[in-house]
Amino acid sequence: MKKLICLCLASLLCLAGCSGSPKSPTSDGDSLFKAGTYTGTGKGNNDLITVEVTFTDTEIASITIKEHQETAGISDPAIEKIPQSVMSSQSLAVDTVAGATKSSKGILEAIEDCVVQAGGDAEQLKKVANQTAKTKTEESRDTDVIVVGSGITGMSAALSAKEAGADVVVIEKQAVTGGTTAIAGGYLISIDSKLYDDTDFDDSLDTFRKYWDERMSYSGQQSGYPDETRWEEIVSKTGETVDWLQEKGVTWEVFTGFGPYPTAHNPLGGRGLIDEMVKIAENQGIEVITECKGEKLVIDDQGAVVGVVAETADKVITYNASSVVLATGGISANGEMVKQYSPKVAQAQTISVAAAGSTGDGMTMALEAGAVPFENFFTSICATTVDPRLASQVEEAAKLTTNKQLGVNAKGERFASESAVYYDALGSDMIQDGNAPFYYIYDSSDADTAAILEKGAAAGAVVKADTIEALAEGMKVDAAALKASFDRYNQQAEAGKDEDFGKSPENLVVLDQAPYYAVIFYPTTFGSQGGVLTSETGQVLNQTGEAIPGLFAAGEMSNRYFYNENYVLAASLGLYATTGRIAGAAAAAK
Repeated sequence: MKKLICLCLASLLCLAGCSGSPKSPTSDGDSLFKAGTYTGTGKGNNDLITVEVTFTDTEIASITIKEHQETAGISDPAIEKIPQSVMSSQSLAVDTVAGATKSSKGILEAIEDCVVQAGGDAEQLKKVANQTAKTKTEESRDTDVIVVGSGITGMSAALSAKEAGADVVVIEKQAVTGGTTAIAGGYLISIDSKLYDDTDFDDSLDTFRKYWDERMSYSGQQSGYPDETRWEEIVSKTGETVDWLQEKGVTWEVFTGFGPYPTAHNPLGGRGLIDEMVKIAENQGIEVITECKGEKLVIDDQGAVVGVVAETADKVITYNASSVVLATGGISANGEMVKQYSPKVAQAQTISVAAAGSTGDGMTMALEAGAVPFENFFTSICATTVDPRLASQVEEAAKLTTNKQLGVNAKGERFASESAVYYDALGSDMIQDGNAPFYYIYDSSDADTAAILEKGAAAGAVVKADTIEALAEGMKVDAAALKASFDRYNQQAEAGKDEDFGKSPENLVVLDQAPYYAVIFYPTTFGSQGGVLTSETGQVLNQTGEAIPGLFAAGEMSNRYFYNENYVLAASLGLYATTGRIAGAAAAAK
């Protein structure tokens, strides 16, 4: 839904006398801008952002965000702060908002567009208004437990530690709380929860285990995980966690739409879930600080973790604490870490839809304290997505389906059933294959689909040809291999039986009407399965298997125990809230 955000801001600063600002009007009547109101656009994270800017002869008088498609709860700080910063500094050289970088850049690009239309010097406005480097003040604060990260793991840990009697501080590097949870659906597995007492739904651990085992079997290899003991220990407590959060004021509704397992759902989604948890925490006296990045752990001469050094825009704060809980999420937004810890995923060419803050900060800090990473990671696959180049130029590209098409890899070879049972199965097949890019082949039998593809071909984002051999040339794949894959696929479609990958007969459709089209699809990633070794209570372990005093990790910071090379829809938040609850109580007990 398009959103209209009016941020009509009164003029705050005049340009005259500001060091490094654009020159003032001369006595001859020169002006900085052609007075008036202009509309500009910039590319945000999801789509174009439209901005309206009003200028006087000498200044930016007002900025209004007219239209955008950015994610609510994630982009809000950028939408609020970027116009304010530009207005107050009368400069385009303002900092982007942590966690909403693309939204910030899109807004700035749109404002710059208006500046150019108004005859202003955009390059001059990009120069820093005040070149004097700011010295950050240093201070020290004391607390019992400091939690790094404000997703469902961190907030559960904070609430649990507070319940156990500890003073608690939560720090969050982004401008908004929530991390990955904020962009999730707000569903939690809830085994044996009181929510299901009045239903006939089977919410037993045994039933869920059968489903989990089936999902975990759909993986590229046997990784040695899940750890059955750890899995049962945590999953069996997910219902307790849901009930515990409900008692504290979190809103749940019963949901049974994900198959043979019970799910508690916050009706306002992940964003609403986090907002409720933060409000509950603050009402209990827990301090939650945003735009405060944990940089390094404080370690005493005995090797115990006794605090965290964090930074804000203007301060370096040393938090002295008895315990630290790392709840910073995974590594999927850090390309270098993905290459290091999950090379199979990296080589397959993926698109990350992970939260911007999932950059492995907690991993880095934990390793410096002597933690041990899991030997093998996996980066969670979240289905597939059409080539962003096509999606950005053809709005209807999102309507393209793949169930009845032919999918091939960069060798021109078919690699899986295109109508796999599970939403993430095709992405998993792509990861195992690794021969990117991956194409889906369409013919012209469906007029609506062909119309979309024609637009894509005209934009240069779709390969089009009258023969499969010519299509292969445009795709830059081996023509003989592609023709062989194409012919065999059609033969099996005519016979109504896929002997290679078991595709369902109703989705086996002959592709025989030229012209043909090839569209690139990518597997998407949204989380990571790895982290550091921990005990059952979340204590981080060192090389000898001993607990590092004062250091705890939960959620994506230590989740390899639960997964093979696959994911289960709506499972992670329940696991992470439970590990956070357990770690928070243990941290407070120390």
